[in-house]
Amino acid sequence: MEIKVVDIRLVNSFANNVKSTQAFVDVQFGDIIIRDFRVMKENGKRPYVKVPFSTHKDQTGQLKFRPTIILPDEVRGEVDLAILNAYQREKEKDDGKEKR
Repeated sequence: MEIKVVDIRLVNSFANNVKSTQAFVDVQFGDIIIRDFRVMKENGKRPYVKVPFSTHKDQTGQLKFRPTIILPDEVRGEVDLAILNAYQREKEKDDGKEKR
């Protein structure tokens, strides 16, 4: 199955965030599009991908996160690679615009 990044939206980060969202990414699998994968980056570390998720509060009032899609490991690796490559290209284009 072909995996294609169809949209990537860079997010302005705040310097004080230890863990911040760098981009939201929509990915197409054949005829299906899944929205809002996230490129995350912790200070001093490499970016990584989080699958789309929903949040809810449990009975104690604690905020819980639940993935809205679960991908097999081999597919997840391909998706992460496609997303991170697209993120890097988009970031380089964006950095080029800022230097002008």
